[in-house]
Amino acid sequence: MAQLNWTYVSDTGRKYTVGIYHGSKTGHLVVYCNLRVVIIDFNVLEDKTYPLFLDDELCELTIEKKGGQFRYGFDINRKADTPRNRQRKTVEKKHWRQTLFFFGAMGVIIALFTTFFLRFDAKQKSAQREELLADFGRETIARIDRLQPTKGGSLILFSFVADGKVQQAELAWPSDTPIILAYGMPLNEADEFHLRFVTNRPAIWDLLLDKPSEEQIEKYKLLAQERHAQLHPELSMPHIRCLAALAYDIKGVGGLADFFFQDASPGRNAIANELTYKRLVRGVPFQQRAEGECW
Repeated sequence: MAQLNWTYVSDTGRKYTVGIYHGSKTGHLVVYCNLRVVIIDFNVLEDKTYPLFLDDELCELTIEKKGGQFRYGFDINRKADTPRNRQRKTVEKKHWRQTLFFFGAMGVIIALFTTFFLRFDAKQKSAQREELLADFGRETIARIDRLQPTKGGSLILFSFVADGKVQQAELAWPSDTPIILAYGMPLNEADEFHLRFVTNRPAIWDLLLDKPSEEQIEKYKLLAQERHAQLHPELSMPHIRCLAALAYDIKGVGGLADFFFQDASPGRNAIANELTYKRLVRGVPFQQRAEGECW
């Protein structure tokens, strides 16, 4: 005869001792709780489950036969539709909401802290980089080797000579449209610009796209003259060269950009276009100098 017992302590602290006597041959079963018989059954020779309420908790006593041997179990049924389980689900949902809120709040705090830390670290590195360039920087000329399209932008690949060696570097540009520089001219391969780098540490550099080399400025002048000649074939080349030189004297490279994009709409080039060109050539300084120097 099999004899087993289990102990269950309710939430109120009340202790229950549940035990069974089961005849493996006859199948006769006796279940008691705290020395009081609660179930009597006969010929229990196959699998069977007996429900048993202890306080308001639904417990199940199971008998399972495998390989000619009986196995016994005592478990709490947390899935059945009982007042206790309904209450438990309500509490669990509340706890889940509180847990999700807690972890959500922690996630936001961590994200804010991480963002602040990364920005602070980036500012620190940027400040250190600027200090090194200011204290130990040397200037050279960089050449644009290739403009490589990327997802959502472009990669500017360029090279320069530093510490007696040719250095390769790249700069991400966050736009997939043609790159228009601050003064209005487009960026193209083979363009040249000034670049500052730290002596003995050429990996620290600053590409000065707003500072074209002297050779690059001459290239811009030729481009502006050619475009003006195409749009105004009635003018002589000496006259065109004089007008382009005036544009550069008055407005710098931006004046050459106005000449180069004089037939472009503001939508095509917001910096240099037909409006900025007209504003330049119709301005008093340009008109006065053009009449005295270019006619």
